[in-house]
Order: sequence, then C-alpha cells, then structure tokens
Amino acid sequence: MYQIKSTYMKRVLACSGNVLIMFAFLIALASCSNPSSTTYPGSWDKLGSFAGIPRQGAVGFVINNVGYVGLGYNGMNNINTAFLTDFWKYDPVADAWYQIASFPGAGRRDAVAFVMNGKAYVGTGYSIPNGVNNPMSDFWQYDPTVAPIGQWTRVADFGYSKDQLGVTVSARYGCGAFTVNNRGFVGWGNDINLYDYKDLWEFFPDSVASGSAGPGYWKQRPGAGSKRAFPFTFVINNGDNDIAYVGGGYDQAGGQSYPVDFIRFDVSKIGSTTTSPWAYLNGLTGKDRNGNAIAQPRPRQQASTFSIGGYGYVTMGSAGAGDTWQYTPAVFDNNGNITNGDVWMQYFSIVTNVPINGAPRSDAVGLTVNVNGKGLGILTTGGNGNSSFDDCWQFDPTGIEPDYK
Repeated sequence: MYQIKSTYMKRVLACSGNVLIMFAFLIALASCSNPSSTTYPGSWDKLGSFAGIPRQGAVGFVINNVGYVGLGYNGMNNINTAFLTDFWKYDPVADAWYQIASFPGAGRRDAVAFVMNGKAYVGTGYSIPNGVNNPMSDFWQYDPTVAPIGQWTRVADFGYSKDQLGVTVSARYGCGAFTVNNRGFVGWGNDINLYDYKDLWEFFPDSVASGSAGPGYWKQRPGAGSKRAFPFTFVINNGDNDIAYVGGGYDQAGGQSYPVDFIRFDVSKIGSTTTSPWAYLNGLTGKDRNGNAIAQPRPRQQASTFSIGGYGYVTMGSAGAGDTWQYTPAVFDNNGNITNGDVWMQYFSIVTNVPINGAPRSDAVGLTVNVNGKGLGILTTGGNGNSSFDDCWQFDPTGIEPDYK
C-alpha cells in the first residue's frame, strides 16, 4: 500500500474541500496498489473441498481424465488409525468427489503411483504401528472398469525381479514414480534406516515371477543423480516420446541436504551402448552455467507437480513459500549440447490469491486434468506442520489474476 504523508493529506483536503472527493481518491490509490496485482502469469481458483478427511502424504493419479486421491495421514486420529486407506475419485468437469473401493493393504502415507494401460499401480509408503516406523514394499493394481467402485489386486512387491532373485530391495517410502510411453518406473526413497537411494526400477505387469506376491515383476534400470527421498517428477511429451524430469528431494544420510541437481530421463535410450537415458540439466542453484544469477525455484522436498501444454510445473513443498514455477524443456543438438530451453519462470501463487488465499504446504497431491479443452492442474490435501488440509485448488497457466469470484 502506498504511504501518504500527513502534509500531503492536508493539501488534498484543503484543495478539495470535500470529504467525498478525498474518499474517492483513497479508494483509487487502494485499487492501484491491490496486492493481487502482479506480473506473474497464471491463476489459482478455489474449488469444492476434497470429500475425505484432511490429510497429508496422500497419493494421486489420473485415468481417462478422472482424478483419484487416497491414503495419507491425519495426525488427529490415534496413531494406529491415523494412516488412512480410503480412496476417492474426482470429476473435474462437475467438480465432484465420489468414494471408491478402499485400498486393501495397510494404511500408509508417502506412497507412490503410476498408470499403465488404464490401470493404476500404488505401493510403498510407511506407517507407524505401535510407534515403530514401518516402510512398505507391497504394490497393488487398481482397475476402475470393475463396476461400480473399481477393484484392487495385489501385484509383485516393489523390486521383486525374476532376473535378480537373490537381490533384496529395501522397503521404502518417499519414492518418486512416473509413466513414460506407457511404461511405469519407481525409484529413490528412504528405508527404515533413513538411507536414501538413487536406483530406478521398471514394472512389467503381464509377466509372472514364481514366488511373487502377485503378477508382474520389476527390472532394475540405470539410476542417476543424487540419492534422495521425496523428489518431484513430471513428464513432458516430446513429439512421440515422453521425457521424465526429476529434481528436488532430501538426502537424509548424505549430510541432511537438499540436492540441487536436475535430470531428465529418456526411456527410448534404454539399452543404448553409446548414450545414457539420463541427461543433466542446469541445476537448481539460482545460477546459469556461466555463474550468472537467474530466477529458479529453490530446492525442496515433497513438492507437487503438473504437466500442461508441453511444460512442467512445480509448486509448494518444503521451501514453504507456496510459489509456483514453469519449466521449459531443454532442446539438445546431435552432440548432446543444450541449444535452447532448460529455463524456469515464476507463476502466480495461491498464497496471494484474491479474494481467498491458500496456505503454503508440502506433501500435497497434484493432478493434471482437462476441462473443456484446457489443461489444468488440481492441487489438494497436504500439510503444514501438524495441520492437514482438505481444500482443493485449480491452477490455470493461461489465467490472469486478480480473479474476483
């Protein structure tokens, strides 16, 4: 708000001789300095609340433009019932929630999910039964076509591989997951000893490995970058090929630090003898490759992401500001050098939204949906300290603030 000195006020009153003129003048000044006025693009709009109880550490996925959110933690409950198993689906056109079949495994928070062939796969995470930390490795398939509320079926535990039967993969939580070219991947995360990982595993749902808890098996793929838990991931389509991007997170065992490296994964290069499927992008250091200061999101864990119109979006997380950023994908030449893109631009934040502002948070669910031909992000649940949320927000990267509704 502009500061108006008392001498200036006296001059205005003296010149006008009319209180109404002065009142109109102040209203005009207030309008010019409205805190919602900003040069940042994009807009946030508050939607109807998530229908389940407030929670943090929930998991979400999208199948055929229908969002799904479930699991998570609400600390207001007894510790043995605080880890939730309920699941809900979201119709983005009607802005309506409906309860579906509950998750049949143990209640948990900080699980992951990916989608292949119209089915979701949900697993890992942790609970604290009787005060003991309990990371998990079980995975479950959800089929929404089994009427009326869908069906869960257990599949192979995370890391169970018919190629490496002698290898034990630690149960864990805070992993990262993504789907590229209809292939599902899971990696990173913390185990019971708070050891962090940088491995990557691909799931094959249609094969059966003897001795597995269910159908399917996992195959280890090359990992890259820092060890981390709670990374952010998003996927951007590059023509006929999906590219996954991984950043952020927290390295508990490696100095309790926030990794700054930012990497991309090209699944089409798996098996190549000359090119790695991973490429390093400009890290989240606040500087470009020449050391010049640039605008970038701060490193963070437990952020939420969207993938809209060929761009990736990162918001919320442990950085605490509730900021939102757009990533423009890097363009590479034939020699693997970046020739364009690989830049971030800040977008409008829900913490400055008008007339209702949203709370900064971490461990929220981000979903990407389409409404009337427009790509939108949906943000719901999450936590801030001991507070858990059930509010729901819509992010429109083409929107313009202020947005009075």
